[in-house]
Amino acid sequence: MKLVVGGRAQGKTEFARALAGTREEGGQESPQTGAAADGRTDDMEAAMRAAVILHVEVYVRRLMERGEDPFAFAERLLRENPGAVACADEIGCGIVPADAFLREYRETAGRVCQRLAAGSDEVYRVICGIGKRIK
Repeated sequence: MKLVVGGRAQGKTEFARALAGTREEGGQESPQTGAAADGRTDDMEAAMRAAVILHVEVYVRRLMERGEDPFAFAERLLRENPGAVACADEIGCGIVPADAFLREYRETAGRVCQRLAAGSDEVYRVICGIGKRIK
């Protein structure tokens, strides 16, 4: 697995698609490369099959809201989709949320990304569209 992290709107999606060898044409995945799974819209099973997994942090939140274990999801991703490129927004920087659930979510998302990073062959941080390999 490869993990791509960075702030919102920094170019992670395009960078991840390039790493995975996928591209989007006219709002659709190119047919020869396989689809991306998006944590904002797709179910967990889609993430197990996709070449690119977008918004891992949203998958984490959705699992937490349902009372499910996001760490089990991370382990399953590493085991069942080791060739994928996973992307996550860094949500641990900035103001600490006042809401207890949001604080727990922020902490959990960071720890899930740490687990994915530990299990990944490569990890990149993207800023202003420029990816820097950090592992």
